[in-house]
Amino acid sequence: MDNHSNQNTKKLNTFTLSGLIIGPILGSGLILLPPLLYNMVGNFTLVVWAIILVLGFVFALIFGKLAILYPGDGGVSLATKKAMGKKYQLLTSFYLICAVFFGPVAVLIIAAQFIQPYFPDISLEVLGFFTYIITYVLLLTKIDFLGKIMLIVSSAITLIFLISSINIILNINTFNFSIPLISLNDFGHALIIVFWSIVGWEVIGNYSTEVKETKILTNSVKLSAIIISLVYILTTLAICFGEFPKNEEFKLVWLIEPMFKEYSNLILASVSIILCVGTLILFVGGVSRLISSLKITSYTSKHLKNNTPIGALNLLSMIYIITLVLVYFDILSLENLVAFADGFFIANAIIGLVTAIILFEKGFLKTSAIILTFLFSVILLFSNIIILAVIIGLFIFTYFKKSTSIK
Repeated sequence: MDNHSNQNTKKLNTFTLSGLIIGPILGSGLILLPPLLYNMVGNFTLVVWAIILVLGFVFALIFGKLAILYPGDGGVSLATKKAMGKKYQLLTSFYLICAVFFGPVAVLIIAAQFIQPYFPDISLEVLGFFTYIITYVLLLTKIDFLGKIMLIVSSAITLIFLISSINIILNINTFNFSIPLISLNDFGHALIIVFWSIVGWEVIGNYSTEVKETKILTNSVKLSAIIISLVYILTTLAICFGEFPKNEEFKLVWLIEPMFKEYSNLILASVSIILCVGTLILFVGGVSRLISSLKITSYTSKHLKNNTPIGALNLLSMIYIITLVLVYFDILSLENLVAFADGFFIANAIIGLVTAIILFEKGFLKTSAIILTFLFSVILLFSNIIILAVIIGLFIFTYFKKSTSIK
């Protein structure tokens, strides 16, 4: 088995790892966030995106460096163990695992919304389930093969959005630049929702054993962060300034219609499925590696011959099916799922940032980690009150738990 994983590690290069990063991190965020945010706060989205993309870029560099310092399937939680001890490694792992209870199901529902017009008699939840089956099968394949597939599709999708956005921007006749004033509460809620766009960098570390040299990881993170920022910036500018109907909710298909005409809906449905499946591959693959590395039970630590953590993957799959059932019975909604997942993602990110503050020498990244910790803590306060209570409860439980009781 070691032989096999050694062969695997030689195959992820800067471009295939970037493929594994760009598609999934753009993922459902690119389809969901620009229109959702614009419909919430209008041109104020320019301010929100400017803030979140700067934060996201620095965030990517910090987590990339942590992944390089402490490589392994456990990802950044290994650095947390070194900095703060085993109990905080478990806490940050649980935050990430909790986030991944909700996040992937939100992604499945988003994908289903775009393909439902082609299957009008099938419910969103059932379409989401079938989309997950595709993801599950792909997760059983070799990681380097997945990297190559995602590189091709994320390049194509990135080009579709870049060209469509530039086309709209070049055809603007009059610039109406006015940014509305919004309440602090709306601003905080917008930041919580848009945090979804920088979620994903935390799990890059879980793939650090799949690259031959650390330079590949550094270059991939930088390249991916630049491309992701560029896509979001151009898409947002096109949405805010493009000449679209102003008296109805913005639809993402309007962005690509000038270029792709009658094929636009089909292209958008295909892109949505591919991006959402890509996001799921990154998250579910990364977190199943994390769960297996924690060695909670012998079953969750089981691996296939090609190194797929099958036990943890099956556990997560059961959770997604239960969550999809809860959505089906209207116990949970899409916005709930995104907000819940974001709350846990931010809590996980804060522990990662505190880890960076402890481990990094003085310099730009350490200072940035201090600033981001403060900002993320403020954003977290706008979270759902129940999720906030769970996050604080888990933290207090961990804080008072004796280190010796954890092996």
